[in-house]
Amino acid sequence: MNTSTAAQFAIKEPKGLSPRISWLRDYFFKGLDRAWNNEFMPWTTGTDWDVQYDEITYYIVPETYAFLQTFRSSFHQMARPVKLHEDFWTWSLPERRAWFVKEVMARYMPHEILPGDLLAGSRFNLQASRCWTKKELMERDRLIYGKKGARAMMKWFHDHGFGNSGATSGHLIPDYKRVLVEGWKGIHADLSARYEAMQKRDKQGPRGAQLRAMITAALMPREVAAAYAAECRSLASREAVPSRKAELEMMAANLERVPWEPAVTFHEAVQSLWLTHMLVMSDENYPGPGVSFGRLDQYMLPYWEHSIKNGMDREF
Repeated sequence: MNTSTAAQFAIKEPKGLSPRISWLRDYFFKGLDRAWNNEFMPWTTGTDWDVQYDEITYYIVPETYAFLQTFRSSFHQMARPVKLHEDFWTWSLPERRAWFVKEVMARYMPHEILPGDLLAGSRFNLQASRCWTKKELMERDRLIYGKKGARAMMKWFHDHGFGNSGATSGHLIPDYKRVLVEGWKGIHADLSARYEAMQKRDKQGPRGAQLRAMITAALMPREVAAAYAAECRSLASREAVPSRKAELEMMAANLERVPWEPAVTFHEAVQSLWLTHMLVMSDENYPGPGVSFGRLDQYMLPYWEHSIKNGMDREF
């Protein structure tokens, strides 16, 4: 939709529109002209064989079938390099992938705070390296492109009228309540305890590798929140409008607690929920993932009641 098209859908402003709703209306249409967007940003390990676009994830979208190879090539051409840990290629694949996504989200993706934002978390569409070694990629390509590989089977199902025949991540409800109650600090501690309780042979096997990857991933919310908190503090130091300065400082204070620590206030709970949800989406590398907030009316209620009791304005 361009600006001229947007004008055709202009809505007559009702009387008594609150300033924030009025701002949202303006932001929606003015957003068409802004440089910022949430388009995919691809990232690479820097190897010649690297892959960002995993076509299997898109087998449920028949509209992509004609472009699968093009998407793989173009994302690789556009990908920006990430400086790897010196031990990167000695780790298991789950550990490589967890570290790579965390590194990109915490240190490479932009951490913008848009005008009027009261929640941080705006960039989550990335195509991260699949972190395969050359040997792993060759085996993966054999399973996909072989005579009876995944692509051939997908096409057979599609041509015979079965419709969407792919499997993808999503269509689930993460345990967001646990994040609010325990914080990622509690989840990280639980994972670490489970790992330490393992036998040595299990630590050295795939189960140990998976847990180490999960422990690494559990640090991501704290590091990303810290990056956004720093941006809020920086913006607040230059903000001339007292009310906006106070909002930015409040956002920074929230982010310095959640989602690493358990939420206390309603504002903290919403921030913790959104940032966690955003990171789930970033890991999926898929636009519009089917991830639901679940019954947020139930698990958010205690925080709402606490903040209302302690002076939070309902309009806020």
